[in-house]
Amino acid sequence: MEKSKLLLANYDARISKIDIKPKNAHTKIIISSQMYNEEVHKKENVKLVFSDVAAIDFRINYFDNMIGAEVMGLYEISDRQFIEQLVRENFERRKEIYLIGGHYNYDENDEGDMLNSFDITNAYASEKESYHAYVQYVDAGGYVIIAKNLQIVR
Repeated sequence: MEKSKLLLANYDARISKIDIKPKNAHTKIIISSQMYNEEVHKKENVKLVFSDVAAIDFRINYFDNMIGAEVMGLYEISDRQFIEQLVRENFERRKEIYLIGGHYNYDENDEGDMLNSFDITNAYASEKESYHAYVQYVDAGGYVIIAKNLQIVR
């Protein structure tokens, strides 16, 4: 079973800038990159604009391991379970970091406690089939962005 499709073959992608524009369910992420375009045999500037972003994750290649870099592209992952898991992990990590750094009287048994409410306004659950997982591999690792839309601007 195929779980991904190549959206943009961008060998030797370098990400020079990431803009995250938070706006709750309408968060936007803009990745500025210079990528080698094999069709025209030159590097070109490209912007990847993700809208209605639910989560972002970066996995670094800490051990000098280039795994993923050889796939040379931006992919869309179609595995619904993977998408749901990453959105849930994003929520749980934020909660964990908040509790480590904050002074909050947290009650894990209180259903009304905001830290126990994954999707308070039902914004994600009501439209979760509209979200896609996009993976951009670079030498340093891989970015995973869960968003409703992607626009590629050359």
